[in-house]
Amino acid sequence: MAVNRPLVLIDLDDTLFQTARKMPPGTPRHPASYDVEGGVSGYQTTVQKSFVEWLLACTDVVPVTARSAEAFSRVRLGFSGAAICSHGGLMLNPDGSVNLHWHGVMGQLLGSFQERLPVLCETALQIGEEHGVSLRGWVVEEAEQRHYVVIKHNDGSDADLLMVLGKLREAGLLEGMHTHANGNNLALLPQGLSKAAAVQHYLELDRAQHGERPVLGFGDSITDLGFMNLCHFWSTPVNSQLAKCLDGVLHV
Repeated sequence: MAVNRPLVLIDLDDTLFQTARKMPPGTPRHPASYDVEGGVSGYQTTVQKSFVEWLLACTDVVPVTARSAEAFSRVRLGFSGAAICSHGGLMLNPDGSVNLHWHGVMGQLLGSFQERLPVLCETALQIGEEHGVSLRGWVVEEAEQRHYVVIKHNDGSDADLLMVLGKLREAGLLEGMHTHANGNNLALLPQGLSKAAAVQHYLELDRAQHGERPVLGFGDSITDLGFMNLCHFWSTPVNSQLAKCLDGVLHV
């Protein structure tokens, strides 16, 4: 990384690429991410592809993603530096190794949630079954740490996830946690685990090494705004969750 290059902190899914069903009709599809079986799971538009190529040529890019490091490794866009994964629970050094200092910080924060997260995941799936909603869910964990819970519907609607979220709240199972809902994605996260917290730490490291330089943030969801507001400038894709919220404000 170089001091005369801007630093870019950027979300991945629905910012730099998206699933096939979210692609604009009739547009070329450029493979961007792959599933565990090697099939393409995410595509870029031509504009997104050109944008990433421009960023990599002109800036130092640090992905900031909800993906685990394993899922991040299946994103093939040419990233070669540090990365922030698991909603901020895991920080990777430029060589791909785990940042041990941040791993220790997260270890202290997440200790009381290690047994709680699997139970919470199972309870969410049971709520879906009781209400006739087919769900899938798992605990995102890596480097011997459990970070957070993800719940998705299989053939229902995004409203079904909000119903599950409401039932979990009514049962008092989300104390000490915060949540993120965006489309077919419900994340249940311990307080203190966030992209913003990890980015704040990363920026301290970057300033110590490179001094002050322009920092740009990009993301699509409301929860991305936490880390984006730590940057000098930020931007969001058209029609993103964040853009739709701003559109409502601008048309008041």
